[in-house]
This record gives sequence, structure tokens and C-alpha cells, in this order.
Amino acid sequence: MDLAFYIHIPYCIKRCGYCDFNTYTPSELKITTGLKSITSSYTNLLITEIKSARKQVGERAVVPSIFFGGGTPSLMEAEEIKSIINVIGSEFDLASDIEITLESNPDTVDKEKLEKFYQAGINRISFGMQSAVPHVLATLDRTHNPDNLYQVTKWASEVGFKEISVDLIYGTPGESKLDWQKSIDTALSLPITHISAYALIIEEGTKLAAQIKRG
Repeated sequence: MDLAFYIHIPYCIKRCGYCDFNTYTPSELKITTGLKSITSSYTNLLITEIKSARKQVGERAVVPSIFFGGGTPSLMEAEEIKSIINVIGSEFDLASDIEITLESNPDTVDKEKLEKFYQAGINRISFGMQSAVPHVLATLDRTHNPDNLYQVTKWASEVGFKEISVDLIYGTPGESKLDWQKSIDTALSLPITHISAYALIIEEGTKLAAQIKRG
């Protein structure tokens, strides 16, 4: 039996205006000493849950993929990610060609951190590009500079990643066809192997939905 893992990391430095995922910011958690104080405890809880899953499954299933999503998984320490991968490997059988993906915001990593993630066992990295146009990123409340995308994807390639992906969002209020074309052209110019494109869905209860209602 195959058993794929999705590991949710529910922490972000800032909540994006369109996001309705289960995420928490330091201010919402009333943390003033950095996320490390809570990610370590969360890692231990994940390890406990993985061991519980092994008991529920009742057999050493083969794991073809592990996906760290969020939230912003790249806010975690590489050692924490490695410990999660290791416990999955101790409780289940990792496929020889396993794909282990980590989602990352471009402004939360440098070359050193990307290398640590690669050494921890991540073999596919996915960057939340969303757009190459500053005013579109501003509408989405994204914090990164679009000019940094080439640098972080280049770093990822240099440290060993063979699978590098970027996410794009289309249909943002105020985004023109030329804006969308620029985002596509920019993504195609990057040293990447995959592009995921998603239509923006305005979810009730989000900051962006409230802004649209106000006009």
C-alpha cells in the first residue's frame, strides 16, 4: 500500500490578504521571541502524530511523496524538517524515488538555508512567486521583491535541487493581460522545471474579500 504525506506548517510572518488557510502569524500568537520557540514544539507534535498514524495504518506502507505545505514551511529550521522526514522513514518505507517537496516564500531563504533544506532530504522546492508585477503582489499582500525570484531559483539549482517549481496566481483585481503575460514570461526565464498556475478565488472572511466589498 502507498501512503503519501502532506505535512502542514501553519506559520507565516504576515497573512496574505487572499489567504483563508489555517495559518498563524507571530502577532496572532503573541510571540515576540521568534517562531523558533513554537516550531520546535510543533515538530514534536507532528512526530507524535506520525507515529500514531503508523499504528492506525497497521503496516509499513510505502511512502512515494512527502509535501510540506502551509503556511510557510521555509520558516522552519532544516533540522526540524529533517527530523520529520526521519521519523516518517523510521515508521514507514520511503520509496527509492520519493519526492519530498517544501513550499517556500522567496524572502524567507538564502543560499545557505536552501542548502540545509537540500541536505535535510528535500529534493523538490516550490517558490510562491504568484506574480512578477509589484502592484499585483501588493494587492495580494505578498512581501517579496519579484526581482529576487531569479536569485533564489539560481541558488536552489546551485545547491543541488533538480526539481524547482514556482506558483503563479492569475485573476487578481487590477491585473491586466499584460501583467499576466509578464508573470508568465518571467517564470519561463527562470532556472526552473515546473510552473503551477492557480485562479484567484476570493474567499469570504479574507481581507481581500472585505476590500472588494468596500469597493
